[in-house]
Amino acid sequence: MLNSHRRLLELLASLPAQRCSRRAALGILAATGLLPLLGGCSSSPLKIAAHPWPGYELLFLAQREGWLTEKLVKLQTTASASESLQALANGSADAAALTLDEMLKARGNGIPLTAVLVFDLSAGADVVMVRPGITSLRQLAGKRIGVEQSALGALVLQLTLQAAGLDQTRISVVPVTPDHHLEVWQAQQLDAVITYEPVASRLGSLGARIIHDSRSMPGMIFDLLAVRTDLLHSRAEGLRAAVAGHFKALEHLQHNPQDAAYRMAGRLKLDPRQVLDTFRGLELPALYANQGYLGGAVPGMFAAARMLNDLMVAKGMLKRPDNLAELVSAAFLPKLEGP
Repeated sequence: MLNSHRRLLELLASLPAQRCSRRAALGILAATGLLPLLGGCSSSPLKIAAHPWPGYELLFLAQREGWLTEKLVKLQTTASASESLQALANGSADAAALTLDEMLKARGNGIPLTAVLVFDLSAGADVVMVRPGITSLRQLAGKRIGVEQSALGALVLQLTLQAAGLDQTRISVVPVTPDHHLEVWQAQQLDAVITYEPVASRLGSLGARIIHDSRSMPGMIFDLLAVRTDLLHSRAEGLRAAVAGHFKALEHLQHNPQDAAYRMAGRLKLDPRQVLDTFRGLELPALYANQGYLGGAVPGMFAAARMLNDLMVAKGMLKRPDNLAELVSAAFLPKLEGP
């Protein structure tokens, strides 16, 4: 390694000053196989795919307020988690905002991912909404239930049916992505739907009511910033910027909630007064909690990961257990301040 670094310096020094452009230097490094030594200095922005969800919105708030520059991070709005996963698969995104089970599913499909930030934990934000007249989970028998064809949708459906004492043969599953929940509901094509904010608030205004939510699934639904493991080094600067921007926006939400709600209302397509309601079913971990979930000898998120891993294998959502290698990294979190 020492010889490689010496060779690198000698090559750069040998270039005539007037011709030593960045392009010329990179061309020589690429030709000699030394370009990987500059892996952490990529000039390309980190591309993050994220669908509308309150916990992810803090990234967009940070970018709008100038706390997160587009030179380092490019945010891509997708319609659903399924679309974000597709962006990862086809290379149009380097990272995505996903739930833990979606991340495990992607890893099982050959996309190496590492979680570098816990956006939130669902504590009531993922809901089962029904039409008036349905007053118990048992009454879901024979009903049409809208579900996104994702690991999260399958997981919430399975846990809801378990609570109802029903199996999947007793209901009609209607595959529908969250961006179409509202129109399918208004077309009277569903009796119930598994959804989340901001769609849940809009459905509530149409008379739908919550009959079951993720409070009965504690510690199971993590929302994460998942990055392609093979890009952790080359996108390090963008990752640190994205994580720092999230915490800056979280601080603003906590200290100036009304102002933050006003600034987030447009993208969430909600009245500012409704925005804060969408966060009530979420736990938003601060830096210290993130360190606990992602760092240490046994990261705190591993208990949920193992539980989900076993459940997803048993239900056929994963072909084989995930070994959880490189599942999480606390390396891009800001350093905790000392006492």
